[in-house]
Formats: sequence, C-alpha cells, structure tokens
Amino acid sequence: MKQEILQITKNKVKEKLEKSDQKIINLSLIVEKLQLKINELTELLKIISDQEYPSIDQILGIKDYCKFYLLEDKSQISTLNFKEEEEIKKILDYNIGITIEKDVKEITNKLCKNILELIDTKEKIDLKIDTLIKENYINLYNIATPKIACKMIEIAGSFERLSRYPASTIQLLGSEKSFFKALKFNKKTPKYGILYNHPLIINLTNKKKAKIARSLASKIALGLKADVEKKDISKDLINKIKTKISEINE
Repeated sequence: MKQEILQITKNKVKEKLEKSDQKIINLSLIVEKLQLKINELTELLKIISDQEYPSIDQILGIKDYCKFYLLEDKSQISTLNFKEEEEIKKILDYNIGITIEKDVKEITNKLCKNILELIDTKEKIDLKIDTLIKENYINLYNIATPKIACKMIEIAGSFERLSRYPASTIQLLGSEKSFFKALKFNKKTPKYGILYNHPLIINLTNKKKAKIARSLASKIALGLKADVEKKDISKDLINKIKTKISEINE
C-alpha cells in the first residue's frame, strides 16, 4: 500500500514538472535572477570603465556598452553599427577619460565577456519561454503579449489557476501589494497591475487606461478559457479591444 501511494505521489510530481506552465515559471525565475546578476556586474564594471569613457554608458544599453568596451580600436566603432555612433565619436574626441593599467583592463574585459555570456543565456531562455507560451497558450500569448503572459502565469502559480480567475482579478494581477496597502489606509485601490505595461494601454491617459485595462482583462479571461480548449480566438478578441479603444478615443 505504501509503495502504491509513493508511486502515485511520484507520478503527480512528475506530471506537474512536465507541464508547460511550470517550465515557464521556472525559466522565468531564472531570467529574473540572471537580470539581477547582469545589472550587478554592470555596476561593478562601470566603477572602472566610466573612468575611461565617461557618460558613454548613458548612451548605450548594457549589451552594446560591453561590445563597445571590448572593441580594441575605438576608431573602428562603425563596425558595431550603433545608431548612437556620432554621439559616441564626439565623446571620444573630447578625450576626457583616463588610461587604466593593463592588468586592470584585463579584469574589466573579463567582466564584459561574462556579462555578454549572461545576456546571451538570458536571451536564449527568453526565446524558450516565448516558444512555450506560443505553442501552449496562443490566446494569452497574442492578447496579453508574451512578457505579460509569462508574468501572469508566474504570479498565478499555474496556468490552470490563472484560467479560473475572473476578469477583475486578471486586471489587478501584479498590484497585490498596492491593493492591500490601499485597503489598509483607506485609499483608492489600483485600477490595473502588470497590464499597465501592455502596448495598448501604456501611452493612454490614466482615465482611459482604467477603461481599456478592464476591457483587456475581460478579453484575456475569454482567451484563457479558449486556451484550455485549444482554440485560437485571439484575432477576434484583439479586434474587439481595438474597437473599444477607438470608441473611447472618439
């Protein structure tokens, strides 16, 4: 009897681990940690690199900054195809940085290479997450966008749990701390959570954001139900959201 119970437990654990949503959650957690590590190493790098090339880090993102730093002959910057090339050239022409010792330069170069390797790993994981969501939850993928879809699954703890949420809960996902804080201090509760970052919402006025977030959440809830049944109705739902936006903007 004990062996049977143990086997059933093992099978349930294995079944859970094999689910796409759990893979997405696990990979998402790794991505978050990688990004923190990338940011941390970049700050350490800039302690020294900013002495050589002041203010260039304000022009370039982390990945491009590391590529620039590793370029031995800075006169060949055009090989990197940066749109900020002219700005960088102007800064280099000012020649206000200092030359650091060879051994220290070797250390910063290694830091750059480590950062680029971590970024490459993160990008590969991001691509895997994107593929998993697209293959398994096409409506959520298309309506919420891959990043928001990933975060929603992560917050909910599973796709199954997320699919059971009403639109009102989906609308507020990611705002839990603000919501309970507002209740505690008798303030206005938030109107949206991570949906704030949705491309259809982010550039709207606050009043319009709340209305569209409500409509978007309801369409995501419908899309989730369709994903359970493996039906793609995302195109129709997206068109309805766009129609709603047009009505609000009139």
